[in-house]
Amino acid sequence: MIGICLVFLFSCTSKKQVIDEGTIIYSADYPNHKKNIFLYSILPKEMEISFKNGIVRNDISRGNFQNIMLFDCNQKQMDIYFQYGEEAFKAKLSPKEIKSMLNQQTQYDIQFTEETDTLAGFNVKKAIARGKKNKLDVITLWYTEEIQLKNPNWYNTFHKVPGVLLAYSVDRFGIRMDYKATKFIPKADESKKSLFTLPAKGTSISYEEYNQKMTSLFATFE
Repeated sequence: MIGICLVFLFSCTSKKQVIDEGTIIYSADYPNHKKNIFLYSILPKEMEISFKNGIVRNDISRGNFQNIMLFDCNQKQMDIYFQYGEEAFKAKLSPKEIKSMLNQQTQYDIQFTEETDTLAGFNVKKAIARGKKNKLDVITLWYTEEIQLKNPNWYNTFHKVPGVLLAYSVDRFGIRMDYKATKFIPKADESKKSLFTLPAKGTSISYEEYNQKMTSLFATFE
């Protein structure tokens, strides 16, 4: 009888936990811009990604700079908020703009491997991304399938990867950005009532105008 109870207890306690909300903290680095001391010093060194009910909030902030992206992984919709100093802008991407955004991204071939590890408390798998045009452009990806999130990479160039990316690199506005998960907070911060909505202030602009403003901003620091 004791043996049966122990087996039953073990089977219950070893049940895999379903993670469908929380916040992941990433470190951010810019390997190709370390010699530009001024730009490197002001670039954000941390990123937060929060998720709940299929909505993902990507938040990069430092000082008077904030860039928020909201991704609806269920409906494949996207909104952006950008603030620098006293200026604030927001954009709600149309299906046409989303398609254009995806087409503009650097395209990669994904090679999955058998290598595994742990990162920020998650079991992760390794994949290698190689540029389709530039074979020397190689990015190491680490992803987890322990987070329940539909279409987790629909909005980025690594859409073939089946899990949430915990270590990866992207090129945006002429800058190579390296991200690596350092901490996971199990619950989304409910104290932030507008966590999954954009701030009310801000001038509405198109995605093309947003790209132009961001590109011009970073170009001033080169």
